[in-house]
Amino acid sequence: MKSDREIKKEFKLETSKNPEKYYATPVLKSEGFMRKHCKCGTYYWTVNRDQKTCGDPVCLGGSQVVIDNPSKAKLSYAKVWQEFSKMFEKRGYRPIKRYPVVSRWNPTTDFTMASIAAFQPFVVSGEVEPPAKKLVIPQFCLRFGDVDNVGVTGAHCTGFVMIGQHVFVEPKDWNQSQLFTDIYDFVTKVVGIPKHELTLHEDAWAGGGNFGPCMEFFSRGVELFNQVYMMFEQTATGRHELDIKVLDMGLGMERIAWFSQATPTLYDAVFPQVLRKLEKRTDVKYDAELFRKFSPYAPLLNADEVDDVDAVWENIAQKLSQDVNGLRSRIEPMTALYSIAEHCRALLFAIHDGALPSNVGGGYNLRVILRRALSFIDKHQWKIQLKEVAGWHAQELRTLFPELSENLHQID
Repeated sequence: MKSDREIKKEFKLETSKNPEKYYATPVLKSEGFMRKHCKCGTYYWTVNRDQKTCGDPVCLGGSQVVIDNPSKAKLSYAKVWQEFSKMFEKRGYRPIKRYPVVSRWNPTTDFTMASIAAFQPFVVSGEVEPPAKKLVIPQFCLRFGDVDNVGVTGAHCTGFVMIGQHVFVEPKDWNQSQLFTDIYDFVTKVVGIPKHELTLHEDAWAGGGNFGPCMEFFSRGVELFNQVYMMFEQTATGRHELDIKVLDMGLGMERIAWFSQATPTLYDAVFPQVLRKLEKRTDVKYDAELFRKFSPYAPLLNADEVDDVDAVWENIAQKLSQDVNGLRSRIEPMTALYSIAEHCRALLFAIHDGALPSNVGGGYNLRVILRRALSFIDKHQWKIQLKEVAGWHAQELRTLFPELSENLHQID
């Protein structure tokens, strides 16, 4: 059977030849968006006639969230979910509680990696009724493909909340234009990002045995979220249409908080109280002005996209008129704290939900981030106890996930 990567590549080519069949093009055109083709090969939509690139940080040359931020709303981490659920409930969606991050109901995966994974495979296939035909969920997820980027790029996480906008309906009840409009209205009217600051990518998505066309929302070099129109199931005999139409919109709660607050990194917007306590405990001095200047170039340090990280550091230092060694000595202690805080939060959710670091299965991934956090502590000789940091996270997350505070005795 074909891999998810192969399915996505083939289907993306198919959708690019017939966008009207797979995307909400009537809504896009009514809003003044036009279709363009980037040098990287991506087809994208923008209202800006003179725009030359798709807005991906690689094509754009970085991201710019801090200076002249376009978001009219300044949303705290908790406020993102509160405002999202309030708006969508008014439009007929039911807000529900998160599922465990340990996905015991799905034999094909150890962890819940996306909000739609809470409903795979049985709800998506139509074998089990969903909690509601239209729902939204603040699903905590774990992914381990970018561990080395956590803390460094300013935007990567191993654990994050994916707000899901999900619909499970029969074909006769499917209204793709309205589903697109719902999320478009959230980003333009609630978050307050003007449409001329948005770039929308045509893409395809595949995962968990399902796939379909996808539209990704970018602004200032930051991918805010994507909306997948799940249409097919991949089997050993080929692709088959799903019996029910499924909407899979996954919005990174961390990214919306970061973008709207215009902080230098995602971590500063998501767990500021934990970071201030870590800074105090370690005597690390946070240079806000330096990070404001550095943050647009941090995405260029993505370990998956560069062959020579040292050369990228040299290039960034030149752009900032800094000595590269001096720059790294001022940046890297803070990126270590970002990594410790992020990994500890991921471990808090995983352990609370029943997983443990180990040498086998999904537990090995937890062991990797545990060891990475401890390696930073050892390297800098900091007096930090991860159990205490977990408690700080539970306190900061109390309004969203009170269960974390109720079971802290499980963390040792």
